[in-house]
Amino acid sequence: MRDADASLPLEGKGKGWGSSGTDGGRGLTMDVDGLLQSVIRFSNFMTSRLLVAGVVFYVMSGFIPLGNATEGFLPSVDLLNGVVQNYQNIFDTLGVSDFAIFLLLFIFLTTIHLTYVLFEGVGYYLPPAIVPLSGWTAVDDITHRSFETLRVARGEEHTQEENQRLYEFAKKLRNIEVESDALTRERVQGTLATFRIAKTFVLFSLLTWLYAEIRGGYDGNPHYLLLIAAIAAITAGLAALSIFRMNHQRINNLREDITAELLEFSRIWVDEEHQRRIALDCAQKTSLKPAQWAVVVPVFGTLDALMGDLRRWRSRRL
Repeated sequence: MRDADASLPLEGKGKGWGSSGTDGGRGLTMDVDGLLQSVIRFSNFMTSRLLVAGVVFYVMSGFIPLGNATEGFLPSVDLLNGVVQNYQNIFDTLGVSDFAIFLLLFIFLTTIHLTYVLFEGVGYYLPPAIVPLSGWTAVDDITHRSFETLRVARGEEHTQEENQRLYEFAKKLRNIEVESDALTRERVQGTLATFRIAKTFVLFSLLTWLYAEIRGGYDGNPHYLLLIAAIAAITAGLAALSIFRMNHQRINNLREDITAELLEFSRIWVDEEHQRRIALDCAQKTSLKPAQWAVVVPVFGTLDALMGDLRRWRSRRL
């Protein structure tokens, strides 16, 4: 965290907190807010990984004997205290240093993280995947018609300098689209991870249930595996709805921003008649899907891209 005094203006340094004005308080508040946001992000980071690894290890414990089982979903406090005391006695007897204890803790946390990464990686390739509509495709119908109107509106007065100005304006619209996609991509990352992990849990729990029913030897209740699969399926469905909704909102906001820029630009570029035409071009709405289902294929991206490459490869051979 930055030094609070460093955020004060030069003329404010040396004054007491009571007379430092709003700048010092704002600087301190920003630092505290940043610290709180970092704590929240770290808490979410660890909670998601502990939850995933906890369910996985709970399922796998039905196949691996762990000693005397205790009643209830969680082990008793006395058993946990006994395990901790046993490990402490072993460390004291062997003379294990604090560094070794931290190393074991690091290995434990790494295992939890790798379990999370593995489930998310498998879920990335499990069908179905959700491919959002690109922002430029979402506004292409608006920009194409409007720019055609802007080009023809000037008639014979259309010059190379005006072409350059239209090009700069198109770059501005492109930057708006890129920023919109980047902002949505950042917001949707957590929901996407939930969707992918939930898909993996559906497959994992069903395969484990089938193995337990066919081979036997599962100490836990097999019905819990079906319950995990049902919860994972519901979670995946809710996450998918959230992803579609966020992309739908992104497209609506992007089209509104692009429309506002085009209308504002037309007021200083063309006459009133062409301004009305551009307003009509922007008002026409095309039915767009905010995202679409797809099958992800390694290297090629999606199955549609792979099939397209195969068709082009066959056509060249023929």
